[in-house]
Amino acid sequence: MDANVTQQRPFAIRALNFSGRVLAQLGIALPALNIDDIHHKAKQKTGLTDFGDIDYLAGLEHLIKSTETEAKLSQIGRIAAKSALIDNLANRMLMVDFVKKNPAVKEEVIAQPMFIMGLPRTGTTILHAIIAEANEHRAPRLWEMQRPFPPPAKNPADNEARILELEKNAAMLDLLAPEMKLKHESNPRLVEECLPWMATSFFQEQFSTVHRLPGYRQWYLNADPKPAYQWHKLYLQYMQFIAKKNGQAPQRWILKSPAHLPFIEAILNTYPDALMVQTHRDPLKVLASACSLLSTLRGGFSDAIDPLQIGEEESQFYSTILSRGMAARREMKNAEQFYDFQFDDV
Repeated sequence: MDANVTQQRPFAIRALNFSGRVLAQLGIALPALNIDDIHHKAKQKTGLTDFGDIDYLAGLEHLIKSTETEAKLSQIGRIAAKSALIDNLANRMLMVDFVKKNPAVKEEVIAQPMFIMGLPRTGTTILHAIIAEANEHRAPRLWEMQRPFPPPAKNPADNEARILELEKNAAMLDLLAPEMKLKHESNPRLVEECLPWMATSFFQEQFSTVHRLPGYRQWYLNADPKPAYQWHKLYLQYMQFIAKKNGQAPQRWILKSPAHLPFIEAILNTYPDALMVQTHRDPLKVLASACSLLSTLRGGFSDAIDPLQIGEEESQFYSTILSRGMAARREMKNAEQFYDFQFDDV
């Protein structure tokens, strides 16, 4: 990792990471990434006990193992990773509880959602923001996905506390990875890709974007995506259900993530009338931009960043997901559900 970036971090963070290195030399890893403890902490956080179907366990187990053995996290990285695991599990429990009390959520019809996908750094973010601007369209904002409970209030002022909490988290990322905001803007108030909704199933590509997790990624590419997309749909139904209660008319959902590209079949199984847009850009420019972004992002949570390794692994990963996406497109029965967009046209 660039030593200059390390020096830009506040002294308290550098001191904390130093203490973690000392503990590691003594064979001590804190906080422990223990699956039982993570379940216990999620129960404490929510006051609930039901995690729903057990289909999430395989992903959580692979994620913990890969994080522990491959990510080479700094001390602040371990703290952030464990906090994220607990938050995702807590959100899962809160959704299970809400649906028990409000079974009508599952009756919500999600009509013709639009999925924007493509390799990273191909313009999905700007295209998503542009399309979402139309009055008849609705895109999820980051705060709605990361802090979906309690249900979003009709009065925006009543949602401010959770948004401010997430803004503090974003400010911490600015301290950990100062260059990140220059490469990709992320703000709780802005529309964002819908991967947080899949994190509660622990089937989510972003885990292996933030940290180097080759073992988890291998599992992810070979696991069944259907349960994760069912959770994705449940969150959409929940958001639509709450919007109606708040007096808002249904709108077309505009969703995006590069991670959707290899799972077109799962999307169509979950949303048969979905519309899909694929963005395209020169692959060499994609790889250079994406690897630069990943080096910066991962460098916020690890001091063991190897840009050459990132380039090699990401080129193989992008080749795999692009090949899967194009193969799925060739099998589509209705080609009119798919549109293509060039980066230079965005």
